Amino acid sequence: MIDVTKLKTATEARNLMENAKKHERLDLYRQAFRRLGEIEGKDHEDPVVVLFWRAVAAVEELLRHKHGRAVRAAYTRRKAAKVGEIACLTDWAVNPHETEGFRMLVEGGLADLTGEYIVAHYPHRFPPEAVAAATARLAHHGVPTQTAAS
Repeated sequence: MIDVTKLKTATEARNLMENAKKHERLDLYRQAFRRLGEIEGKDHEDPVVVLFWRAVAAVEELLRHKHGRAVRAAYTRRKAAKVGEIACLTDWAVNPHETEGFRMLVEGGLADLTGEYIVAHYPHRFPPEAVAAATARLAHHGVPTQTAAS
């Protein structure tokens, strides 16, 4: 049994993902994928910010697989640097159009890594209209939500 919590770098996580894919171990692939997000978000104290960077890492990894090369979410990274992660999450939630990242994560069975899920999970951190929009979008896709303990 492989303990993915022992993976310390993004490279280690990606290597395990590739090996799991080669050996058709979808369960192990998903564990390594989630661990990659944990590694990418580890440098932050705020749990909402950690989850934001996990979401960004997940989308970038899905884009890597889609395009066969590393693809950075450059616009998202610039916006986060300019206005902050909370503002990015709020904007995603209230946007009347779903982002490509949202669609990719939901289609990949990773709805709990979407910005909307983060907003719905931490409603006390976001404006009520953002929480309502995020919850509605998730419900439209059949994604159940739960609120984090304050």
